[in-house]
Amino acid sequence: MPPIAPESKTLILRGDNRAVYEEETIKKVLDSSFLCHVSFTIKHEARIIPTAYVRIDDAIYLHGHLKNQMMNALLDGQTTSICVTLLDGLVLARSGFKHSVNYRSVTLFGKAEEVTGAEKEKVLDAFVDYIVPGRASHLRKTTTQEFNATLVLRIRINEASAKIRTGPPLDKEPDYDTDIWAGVVNLETRISDIENCPRLKEGIGIPEHISEYLLNNNYQNDL
Repeated sequence: MPPIAPESKTLILRGDNRAVYEEETIKKVLDSSFLCHVSFTIKHEARIIPTAYVRIDDAIYLHGHLKNQMMNALLDGQTTSICVTLLDGLVLARSGFKHSVNYRSVTLFGKAEEVTGAEKEKVLDAFVDYIVPGRASHLRKTTTQEFNATLVLRIRINEASAKIRTGPPLDKEPDYDTDIWAGVVNLETRISDIENCPRLKEGIGIPEHISEYLLNNNYQNDL
């Protein structure tokens, strides 16, 4: 895949050795999470809110209530900045100045487009299946009222860049001769436990698509 040409907003200047503009890498980072932070302005005041997203082809999609302040602000034509960050490790150096973190991040810019009709229905199902594959087909059908009360927005991945740090601490050369421990505390996101809804009807077991999700994500338990 060709790189996404950096624009003035996506060109990384400080730490440019960590910059990545390849579309494949940008999409890989986006596909490793489902939580982003979305910036917008209301009456010239800056706001930022975490929200779920799904990437489909060359765009990411957001959804929210018809009266959601953020969603409606994005529909006024303003350019939004959206960031996804994955924290991979705490980089503990031999000096406080050289402490850092290992991470993968993507920042993108774009204008929102409203999604309607059959495409909107497909995107809403894709949201559910992106969180847990196969889930959407097990749910009751969305009512007309619920469907009409939901906004779906598309932001195309045209202006985007990734920034990635990996590896050990990068200390100043004289500090390597000290007796101070240094290294990386690796971090990961994992499934810790599951809980049945307290109002689940008696006799309903864990469905196959949930069992498969747990097994595919290395969750160890008697299912």
